[in-house]
Amino acid sequence: MTSPSQPATNSRAQDLASRIYVELVGRAFLRVENAAVFKPDPAELAKLSLQLAEVFRKHEAAANAAAGPQNVGYKVEVADMAKWEK
Repeated sequence: MTSPSQPATNSRAQDLASRIYVELVGRAFLRVENAAVFKPDPAELAKLSLQLAEVFRKHEAAANAAAGPQNVGYKVEVADMAKWEK
């Protein structure tokens, strides 16, 4: 459960990080003589997952902002609004 001081986006980033972690762990272990052996340290995979989620969310926000409506150079002055009343 998130505390009131944590924003909702942090929860989304943690969810993404946990999915990344599960995927990385699933791909990183080796099965040797009926035993699972983790090649990289699981703690390092957790750190990497959090970093990847943070970077992904940052670039996702930038891509969403770029895809939104853009100011195409129109500048509305008070005099222009006065002409609308005519």
